[in-house]
Amino acid sequence: MNEALKWKLAFAFLLVFVAGAATGAFFCIHLLRHHVMFGPPHSGDIADRMREHLRHALDLTAEQESKIGPIVEAASSKLETIRLESAERVRGVMEESKKQVAPLLTPEQQKKLDQLESEHRKMMLHHGFLPPPPPKDRPPPPSPSS
Repeated sequence: MNEALKWKLAFAFLLVFVAGAATGAFFCIHLLRHHVMFGPPHSGDIADRMREHLRHALDLTAEQESKIGPIVEAASSKLETIRLESAERVRGVMEESKKQVAPLLTPEQQKKLDQLESEHRKMMLHHGFLPPPPPKDRPPPPSPSS
């Protein structure tokens, strides 16, 4: 291999490395911006996030903030109700589909399906999409559809 070819190869590897590093950096920035700042809010965070976003995006005065506060609280409450109703509907559809799929599976596959469901529930709980399970010494709260 001649010297010019070695340099070209080294330059090509360097170029690929830099391109990968740049892609990784942009991906991380994208994740931070859209997941951390605008990701799924946990219960109670919606009003704070809305208020903070409006404050910075619109350069609100203190007086404007105080007038907008009740509007944001009302919207936040409505959004939380919608989120809970939607989550309940999704849970119902998933339970129904599991009931339909389970009889078609072998016992081993059914165990795997149960494991998948358990892992999914843990992930949903971790990311704030599900309320924590009730303590074992108290009965669960009544469902919103009651």
